Amino acid sequence: MVRNTDIGAENNGAAMPARLDAAARVLIGPVNFAGQGTQWARALEGQSPTTKVTAFAFANGVLDYPVDYRVSWSTYRRHRPWQLEFYHHVVRNYTHVLIEAARPVFGVVHGPDAAGDMQHLLRKGVQVGLLAHGTDVRIPSRHVQTERWSPFPDMEDATVEVLERKAVRAVELFTSYPGPVFVSTPDLLDYVPKAIWCPVVVDVDAWRSDSPVLERKRPVVAHAPSKAAIKGSDLIDPVMVDLDRRGLITYRRVQGVDPSEMPAVYGDADIVIDQFRIGNYGVAACEAMAAGRIVVSYVSESVRGRVVEATGRELPIVDATPDTLEQVLLDLIADRDRARAIAALGPTFVAEVHDGRRSGQALTALVDRASAVPADWKPPWVRRKVVMMAGNDIVIDSRVLKYAQTVANWDLDVTCVGIAGRHHRGSRALGKVQVVAPRVQSKATLTGWRKRLASLKPWFSTEAEYTLAKGRWQYATRELRGDRGRDKRDSERTGAVRRSPLDRVRRAVRWRSLRLHSTVLDARAVLVRRASRKAGLGNGKQRARRIALHRALPSGRWRSVLPEVVDQELTLGPLLDRMQMEVIHVHDVYMLGIAARAAHRAALDGRTVKIIYDAHEYVPGVPNVPPRRVAAYSDLEREFLGDVDRIITVSEPLAHWLQRDHKLAALPDVVLNAPIEPPEDAEVQGLREQLQLAADVPLLVYLGGVHRARGVGTAVEALPQLPGAHLAIVARLNSFTTELRARATELGVGDRVHVLPFVDAELVPAYVRSATIGISPLLHAPNHDIAVTNKFCEYIAAGLPIITSDTPAQADLVNELDLGAVYPAGDVDGFVEAVRKVLADRDRISQRITNDPELRHRFSWSAQAEVLRSVYADVLGSLPEAAYAPGATTIRQLLPEPPELPPTGWTAFREQS
Repeated sequence: MVRNTDIGAENNGAAMPARLDAAARVLIGPVNFAGQGTQWARALEGQSPTTKVTAFAFANGVLDYPVDYRVSWSTYRRHRPWQLEFYHHVVRNYTHVLIEAARPVFGVVHGPDAAGDMQHLLRKGVQVGLLAHGTDVRIPSRHVQTERWSPFPDMEDATVEVLERKAVRAVELFTSYPGPVFVSTPDLLDYVPKAIWCPVVVDVDAWRSDSPVLERKRPVVAHAPSKAAIKGSDLIDPVMVDLDRRGLITYRRVQGVDPSEMPAVYGDADIVIDQFRIGNYGVAACEAMAAGRIVVSYVSESVRGRVVEATGRELPIVDATPDTLEQVLLDLIADRDRARAIAALGPTFVAEVHDGRRSGQALTALVDRASAVPADWKPPWVRRKVVMMAGNDIVIDSRVLKYAQTVANWDLDVTCVGIAGRHHRGSRALGKVQVVAPRVQSKATLTGWRKRLASLKPWFSTEAEYTLAKGRWQYATRELRGDRGRDKRDSERTGAVRRSPLDRVRRAVRWRSLRLHSTVLDARAVLVRRASRKAGLGNGKQRARRIALHRALPSGRWRSVLPEVVDQELTLGPLLDRMQMEVIHVHDVYMLGIAARAAHRAALDGRTVKIIYDAHEYVPGVPNVPPRRVAAYSDLEREFLGDVDRIITVSEPLAHWLQRDHKLAALPDVVLNAPIEPPEDAEVQGLREQLQLAADVPLLVYLGGVHRARGVGTAVEALPQLPGAHLAIVARLNSFTTELRARATELGVGDRVHVLPFVDAELVPAYVRSATIGISPLLHAPNHDIAVTNKFCEYIAAGLPIITSDTPAQADLVNELDLGAVYPAGDVDGFVEAVRKVLADRDRISQRITNDPELRHRFSWSAQAEVLRSVYADVLGSLPEAAYAPGATTIRQLLPEPPELPPTGWTAFREQS
């Protein structure tokens, strides 16, 4: 009996199956090949009175057999709400799940195969069994060695490679799983030796036929392959067609027939040809035997032996091969009494072996035995999982990529989770690292008319609001000026339409209204523009006081100031819940709450998730961000920092500040943002070569982002006092680089200031090595004073002397390690003096850096990775052996291509043959 066939078959809002009223409640799915899922469900219920079973499958539009619960293929594969709802329904309402063919039960929500679903179900206390149908575990490279007529050599190699990889993975899953494992046919025991044979089930009464066998002069021979390539139809058809042409048989090649019509098809045949390639028998052969037909097929001796051993009965299938098929059929036709006797054995054999009793008895191993599977069991290929989070699209963040590629080197499974941006959206693989950056929908953040309504206030809150409004005004002004230009142009054109006097009056009114609107905009911006001027570089005392005030008042609470964090939680939170990670490594403060909440929810599921927080900067000292927003970031950090298990930061001074501000028991670990090793085959054109400068021309280089607080203007102002010296600014073009070039032109040094593009992070030291001096002219700001910048480490890797402003963290290192010179931040004359000093001693300083391997290692990524490794070892308790292998702390690419798949057994077979 089938309970609820085709529930929601074409409906994304498919209803859930009804709750079963029994002690053991089993779900079987999701494929129901040949209707076997449903048959096994009824068989198990027949053998276990305290068990009720739901057979589940997705519809594929071809040979969809009756089932208890069905959804469309698109719902199963693509409809995330149904996938999650079905998962929660199953863990709440079922005690056992029997997974067919290693397919995922809940679509792809937990991964591409059954392994992800198994881990989630086991953690929820649901007992899991596995059942193999055939091709899912039949490894082609092994099958071809034992079966002469194996179908795989005649198939496309690309197709067989896919089958090989899937089967190898499935066999690894089946053989490593400590719970109940079943196979549907005896030959599969060659691949899963510990499995229990659960015979396919046939309804003998439904297939019984009273039609006589071999009474017609020309016997009817039927062949109905479910998969022609696997059944060997290409070997069968020529023989059958020839016999039919010669008038010896009537050949019926059956395809596209609904399963409900097959009993009549077999009942009207005398002989059924099954398969000649696999060496096994399955559902079709059992159905034909139940119909009392003569079944001819190739069944290996090992399968026949296993049937006898398990049942005490000989398999009543006439054996043949492609070479002997014609003669076997002629012999059957010639000796019809012997043939009828063989056919008569079929219904009895099927009734004894394949009526469901043996299958139900086998499946009681799933529900009657206490589970020996630990709740935290994982397949052997499932590595311990680390998630790294950043508030960008990941691919632009070199620090996150360094961490991710390094940790992935240690045989940990690393996924970077970010937010869709201009450079990446969706999912992609970067070497061993998976990057996921979904689009965040605005649910808490105001959009549309709500945003416009919220902006109806007499003043601007931020300079960005004023800039946006002023931009719209500028566009309207240009548009109006364009209309006036059109009139002038049309006056000179023959046949052009002239504007009416009324149009000119309207334009004059519009012009005056725009002038008034400009005055209103400036008035609304008085407060923010005054605050901007007083803030200077975004780090003044008044700004600090405003930040402190917001932090003390409710106006600085992150939930009201940062609604986008709520949007991100609603998108990223469910994603994290499905990932089964052990560590979340947070790289941006506004991701901290999302990570903490995911760890809290995991605790409710019985999982422990550790959190590592990477504090890239001192949050209260962040420049160029509105004070209220800085206060909100600080509020968020303060709320969730207590959930963090380990803190990493970028410099020793910042580590001490964090310990002071948050009263930390332990000092945060320090991992510098150092450069990685370049690829061994890397080629890059150096700065000096690009600029076509002679070797004796002094070339100063600045790397990184450019805005006023970075102090690059100091270097530009100094160039008139440094005749012959050139400045290369390696940065993205923005309004400030334009301003710097304009200023250089005013100073008469425009031909000596060059703005060049970035190169890949791993190539930077080689890119700048031909320069004379590396500069870091930061102006004083809280984060600048405690920073040891990426460029600082890159200059050392390139062997360049360094000139830095007197920001303490870097200045102390330059003085202590004899790396160059220090000058007062923003002091042009001091900068000039420092450059002259270093130029006079440049060769010695460069050799001092180049010839000191300890210094270069200290500021290399390899050294930072050693610190990172100790952090992960403490957090996880232990690391795989790969973490301590030679080269484990060395990476050479941040954006590598996905690794090539290793060769399979099928590849080896093809090479040998």
